[in-house]
Amino acid sequence: MKILIKIFHLIFPKIFFDFICFLIGYKYFKVSFSQSGEDLILLKYLKHKKIERGKYLDIGAFHPRWASNTHLLHKRGFTGYCIDLDEDRLKWFRFARGNKVKTISGAVSNSNSKLIKIYKFKRKSPFSLIDTTSLEHAKYFKSKNSNIDYQETNINNLNINDIFIKVGKINVLNIDIEGQDFEVIKSSNLKIIDPEIILIEDNSGYFPAEDLKDFFSKNQYHLISICGLTKIFAKK
Repeated sequence: MKILIKIFHLIFPKIFFDFICFLIGYKYFKVSFSQSGEDLILLKYLKHKKIERGKYLDIGAFHPRWASNTHLLHKRGFTGYCIDLDEDRLKWFRFARGNKVKTISGAVSNSNSKLIKIYKFKRKSPFSLIDTTSLEHAKYFKSKNSNIDYQETNINNLNINDIFIKVGKINVLNIDIEGQDFEVIKSSNLKIIDPEIILIEDNSGYFPAEDLKDFFSKNQYHLISICGLTKIFAKK
């Protein structure tokens, strides 16, 4: 091999040889659509579990590509449910994912009320990352940027366990609902959907909160990755 490389150097300038090596390196690059590479961790785990096709539930779906933990699942043939508190955003999921996705409009909570109050931020773009059912979080985001404001409105409330019953068995659960994630998931019955892997936003800090770890440990899930605010728990 060393002799072949020397011969190649004699025939072609070194700069050309380096450029070829640079191009070859591209085959090892992996594109992520998540905020912190969560989707690549997810795919590696599913490969380990030999799950090539399956079903996901994306709560707080936001956008079909931008900052999406489920876009690569869709590209690989997974079907799923996407839930968001904004019907306008869900239209883009139906456009981008077609008959491979079902959408549900509303805010997921542990309440049985028919309606729930949300705090929706006024922006030029229809895609706000910080709309929430938590007044505390709404005030926090506003304090960080005095140029933005939110309006209160009531929308359909979706009880977490009712959603689980509707969806049934899945392989992947992704939940990102701006500060209410653990409050909602800890009151749910995960056995209904029995996911192999769960991605959940945890705003308590880089390392997961102890009560979050304890909850998943009791349900036989193990922390396999920390991707920014997203913590990933999975079955062995």
